[in-house]
Amino acid sequence: MTRHSLDSRLLRVLILQLFIAAPLIAAAGPPTSLALGLPAGITVTRQGASVGQQIPLPTEQPPIRQNEPLPGLKEKQKRELMKANYEKMKRDADELASLAKSLQEDVDKSNENVLSLHIVEKAEKIEKLAKRIKSVAKGY
Repeated sequence: MTRHSLDSRLLRVLILQLFIAAPLIAAAGPPTSLALGLPAGITVTRQGASVGQQIPLPTEQPPIRQNEPLPGLKEKQKRELMKANYEKMKRDADELASLAKSLQEDVDKSNENVLSLHIVEKAEKIEKLAKRIKSVAKGY
């Protein structure tokens, strides 16, 4: 068989399966309380649960960025948190500069035939530090 006829045959089989499966899935209805691990007789909807018990479905909350001040903090606490983040970023930047300088010295000491594992480890540490600084800076 040619590739085109195989693709066409596969497509027909998939369409046929879709037409057979769709009514079966629709007839099954929403998940039962037992399937959700709830006691029998309790049904869950978007508004909550029936039989007098309220079991609302979980709602999605917007994600909180890592360095963003938490909602509900007082203004003074926010300022202190921002200042602490700035000081940490400043220390990390100083460490990054010294690591980059020492990496340059290590590379100057080696030659094109020999690069030590120490150089690779230092470069990875620089990369992690740079990513951390970037993450903190994005929090502002």
